[in-house]
Amino acid sequence: MNDLIPERNKRTGVCYALTDDGLELPVVDITHPAFAVNFEAIDLDELIDSFVASLERSARTPAEMMRAVAAKSILIRGMLESADTYTTGLVTYLHKLGPENLGEGYATPIDRQWATGLTPLTFRWRMRDIAHLLSDHLSPLLEARPGVPLDLINIGGGPAADSFNALLVMAGRSRQALAGRRIRIHVLDIDPHGPAFGARAVEALRADGAPLAGLDVALEARRYDWIDRAPLQALLEALRSDPGLLAVSSEGALFEYASDYDIVANLITLRDGAPVDTVVVGPVVRDAATLDPRLRASEHVAGRPAIRYLGLACLTRLAEQAGWSVAETRDGPMHQVFRLAR
Repeated sequence: MNDLIPERNKRTGVCYALTDDGLELPVVDITHPAFAVNFEAIDLDELIDSFVASLERSARTPAEMMRAVAAKSILIRGMLESADTYTTGLVTYLHKLGPENLGEGYATPIDRQWATGLTPLTFRWRMRDIAHLLSDHLSPLLEARPGVPLDLINIGGGPAADSFNALLVMAGRSRQALAGRRIRIHVLDIDPHGPAFGARAVEALRADGAPLAGLDVALEARRYDWIDRAPLQALLEALRSDPGLLAVSSEGALFEYASDYDIVANLITLRDGAPVDTVVVGPVVRDAATLDPRLRASEHVAGRPAIRYLGLACLTRLAEQAGWSVAETRDGPMHQVFRLAR
């Protein structure tokens, strides 16, 4: 771990954990007022217009000037380093903190300004929707099956903030429903740094007085490249030795970066190896038919992450090929979150 950069202005009731680089970050908790966002009250037209204008400014800005700006911004630097590849779990996580929760030890006024924009809002919006879809599905099952294990598989999950926030939402509804059972978040990711922070975040949430204190919760990580499904198959086989409730999510990963073939192959692996009541939750970026026309230019911006504008219609076809159907959806400005069932 690198030199520690502590958070000197901790907020009451917020947990904190360290990254491998020594940054002390808040643990995102969508049930805490510090992370509350009234998405429905946001003026999306104004936010989209501002986003499009920023794209146009960036296109006119010399590369050396953009590098100078990025040198002063951990968020913008992380996005630029994602060019033509994927956005890492920790970069995405930093975007979910919100401008008020970015620490003075690593963030600048440029970061706080950026954090008010459309991209960070989208990350926060889709995480909220995934956490609620998971908790809405699992809560009645937990009530009906006390004591059985709960396993949350998170493909490409990074810190798995969607998974532990689903637990936080469920704990807020009925803590007793989570008590007395083994709860594990299984993160499958090619990058070890996000899951390492996520494991510390879960431990912080289990500390005395924290929201998940006293619960048997842990985050376990496995290296995973969705081209090779063997680790996922092995995990599913291991879970069959102590069967319980299982739910799968993939926020900003499988359904935004993988090929059609790999999406179908992973869904088939889950269909064949998971209990019949397992659900899969994730987002897709809107396709050209459903994306706000002002945002269509973002698909062709040079130097952006290699995200697919897959769309819900295409995802539905791929899911059906693998034996799944779309049971529920929720809409955001650039994404649509879905729940798949058998």
